[in-house]
Amino acid sequence: MTERNYFRGDQKEAITAPDLSKQCEYADHIVNARGKKTAFTSVSLDRNKIEPFGEVDYLLLRQKAAADGHQIIEHEDLVAALQASASSEEKAARLKALQALRYARMRKEGLVRWAFDISGIARKDIVTWGFHRVQQYFQQV
Repeated sequence: MTERNYFRGDQKEAITAPDLSKQCEYADHIVNARGKKTAFTSVSLDRNKIEPFGEVDYLLLRQKAAADGHQIIEHEDLVAALQASASSEEKAARLKALQALRYARMRKEGLVRWAFDISGIARKDIVTWGFHRVQQYFQQV
């Protein structure tokens, strides 16, 4: 498969910081984390699908992110994981996975799972610390 571009709609000033201390499942991030921060950052294969999510568009510098050990969860892999959850989990988790699947398909969503080591960072400083780290992986377009 050829490497495809992923985009993010975000603030003009910069990319919203992830909260690297908040680990969650894919479905939780997609359904429950809108407007909240988790250790994931949502991206999209289609710039038109992310217009409502920010003032400007950013391009994920995926080669740089991957080279630094961050995981890009491709759209197809995300959809497959959500489909698996939708068919094998208890009812509440299944319903959440189905909703996440609808959103992920509609937005052509992929995810970035950040691999920063936050072990030496004070809890109150994690978001600010992460904010400064993730900017280098996006370019305004």
